[in-house]
Amino acid sequence: MAEIEQLPLLAATPAAWVDLVLADFGTFLLDHACCERKAAASALSFLARNSEHPSVVETMVTLAREELDHFAQVHRLVQKRGLVLGGDSKDLYVNVLLTAVRNSPNERLLDRLLISALIEARSSERFYLLAEALPSSAEHELAAFYHMLYRSEAGHYRVFLRLAERLFPAVEVALRWQHLLRFEVEAMQSTPLRAAMH
Repeated sequence: MAEIEQLPLLAATPAAWVDLVLADFGTFLLDHACCERKAAASALSFLARNSEHPSVVETMVTLAREELDHFAQVHRLVQKRGLVLGGDSKDLYVNVLLTAVRNSPNERLLDRLLISALIEARSSERFYLLAEALPSSAEHELAAFYHMLYRSEAGHYRVFLRLAERLFPAVEVALRWQHLLRFEVEAMQSTPLRAAMH
């Protein structure tokens, strides 16, 4: 498998995360399905709150479709295993990241775009780690699927970052991006490892 492409993350996910996922893959799948569902809903919420920006509307329509397609694919895996989706659970990692969001409308939009980029980048990294570990596990048939998701999430991180750069001055984006990159490490490291996406 190809080497992981350059992601902006300042710290790697601990190796123990993969072990936890492989040891309880059913629980991971249920959480993964919920994450894809929430990502689609988040894109639609972004669209609704920022409909005065045509670039946001177009981007979020496309993103919502892709995330909903990912949800459908994971849901089929859930059903194949006889598992049943539950309600959405709180994502501690995402909740910590969202504490960095500022209040004024423009700052809020910028922060939400950049935090979304970071969530997608972290998800991309974790899908890559999982895709690399799956061939030698009982779930080996899913390696190609998770490699595809790794590529897709890396694309999504770039979409959010480019959208921020399109809507805001480059210097403002760059400064806030560096701050949030450091904050993301704190959020990731303060979140207990479990058989879940984050």
